[in-house]
Amino acid sequence: MGPLDIDGDELEAIRNRAESEFTKPVGIKQSVWNSMTEADRKDVVNEIQLNNFLEEQKLRREAEKVIESVTVSAGPLDGKSPDSNTQRWPIDQIQNTTDYVFFQFGKYVPPFGQDAAEDLNFRGNDKLDPPIPPNKKRHGYDASIARMEVDEAFASVMLPIPQDLSNTLAAGWQGKAFTGMGRAAIAAVAGGNNAFALQKAGDFSGNIKAIQDSLTTNVLNLVPGVGGALDVNDISGSARGVILNPNAELLYDSPELREIGMSFKMVPKNAEEAYTIRKICQTFRKAALPVWGADGDIGLHKLTQYETGKNSKSQGATATKDATAKISGENFIRVPHLCKFTFMKGSKPHGWISQFKPCAISNIVVNYTPDNTYATYNNGSPVATEIRLNFQETKLIFRDDVDSGF
Repeated sequence: MGPLDIDGDELEAIRNRAESEFTKPVGIKQSVWNSMTEADRKDVVNEIQLNNFLEEQKLRREAEKVIESVTVSAGPLDGKSPDSNTQRWPIDQIQNTTDYVFFQFGKYVPPFGQDAAEDLNFRGNDKLDPPIPPNKKRHGYDASIARMEVDEAFASVMLPIPQDLSNTLAAGWQGKAFTGMGRAAIAAVAGGNNAFALQKAGDFSGNIKAIQDSLTTNVLNLVPGVGGALDVNDISGSARGVILNPNAELLYDSPELREIGMSFKMVPKNAEEAYTIRKICQTFRKAALPVWGADGDIGLHKLTQYETGKNSKSQGATATKDATAKISGENFIRVPHLCKFTFMKGSKPHGWISQFKPCAISNIVVNYTPDNTYATYNNGSPVATEIRLNFQETKLIFRDDVDSGF
């Protein structure tokens, strides 16, 4: 296949369709069509169908590029690697051939903004043959981090793999209690288990007693002094020494966003390393902080209608235009940057350590006295600096993400 994704068989099919379809194409005058020879008509139809085919191929390639642009990679942003501008500690030990953590910083892309949803088409194009399938809804969920770009104003950072490194997955499971009648109702209505519902309905005396206790509870809670603090088990337990069977079931609630903490104790060997340690701490602190004001476009795209003035030729008419809100000043602050850190082995992502999607810096602590003693060199730089970082992942991970390196 060539760069146009067309081969000889497809060209032959186009020629065959051109020979069999001699209907006048749209856009050509009837008088011009009548004056054409049969060979000219074949050439015109052939050219039109070829152009249509190439246009379909263009649309297909553009759709494929959109899918690629919303694919979240476990590797560094934009496929970049450490360069001469990368801040690294220790300078003489951590190199591109060792194991290290590679930190990159990028601007926050609003998940529901136009930048995240740009070019995404969730309806597809069923007019083509074969049709272009719609973009998956998952692409819309991942778009805000897949399209995150490195902010060149922030230098990347290389630090050794932390000594206490772990990966925790947390899931929300909750125990729920169901009475016998409640279980029967849910089984019949939601689960379609009529046999279970009939079984519970057969316990006539038990159901009546439970309903009686419930009504008694409601009445007693209206009595002054009770204060609505009684429940069914209080009445049943105090009167007959039994309570309702809780029929507890463990139900899945939701996955939870991952969190991870890292701690680095950095001891400079010379003035150059002391200066590098300071720059590393400043880089993380800047990335974790918001920006005052909202100069320029903040992405408030909308359709606005306006009326033409009295001096307009079409007085009283209305028009619609695409307006981009330009808002600046002290009414807003910009969201802090996100951090994409990648555990690296040489120039490639570490294959044995689970990676994280872009994270927010939720907490940062810079300790200038990690040994509980204040000590500095002649130039005032601390003899040791510890930085503790806490990150929270911005997106959930799913089962298929594990095979992708997360």
